Amino acid sequence: MTSNCLLKPLFCLCLVGFSVITYGQFAPSSMKISPLAIRQRCDGDGESPSQFNLVGEVTHTKTFTLETLQKYASSKVNVWYNTGKGPVDTSYIGVPLLDLLNEAIVITDSARKNDILRKYVVIRASDCYESVITVADLLTNFGGEQVLVAYATGDGKPLVDDGMARLVVPGDKAGGRYVSNIVRIEVRSAP
Repeated sequence: MTSNCLLKPLFCLCLVGFSVITYGQFAPSSMKISPLAIRQRCDGDGESPSQFNLVGEVTHTKTFTLETLQKYASSKVNVWYNTGKGPVDTSYIGVPLLDLLNEAIVITDSARKNDILRKYVVIRASDCYESVITVADLLTNFGGEQVLVAYATGDGKPLVDDGMARLVVPGDKAGGRYVSNIVRIEVRSAP
């Protein structure tokens, strides 16, 4: 697998059916990871999980089940977005992702100016599908997006095809960041 990055970013996010983050300008051939190795490192098996983990650069890691999510203050959002199968107009009930991150306490370095702006969250599905959202997008003094970890449809019925939990990103015009069957939410830092 070869990846050509035309720009010189701090990191290059290459999507080829899965996500690989390569630090530096280009990865030397000795550091290349095969698609099979990445798939083997995936947390899921493609099935609908009954829980997910919040891990990474947080003070308190946690495992969430449907029952634990339902104990949090919930929000309801109406969304409209495009998919490969056509437009979707629906609503979801869930917990704001920011509430889960605030409880976990994202670790920041006080010696770095605005270190929170370097933080991002990788949401992984049971089939290894991943999406990224920055923590700044969630903060009220920056993006203020009300991204939810949904556990029910707008009428209160459990999610059926989307697993126990699904990331919902109101305002997105396409459903690419709507991650179904969440198995892992990981907080990371940009280099």
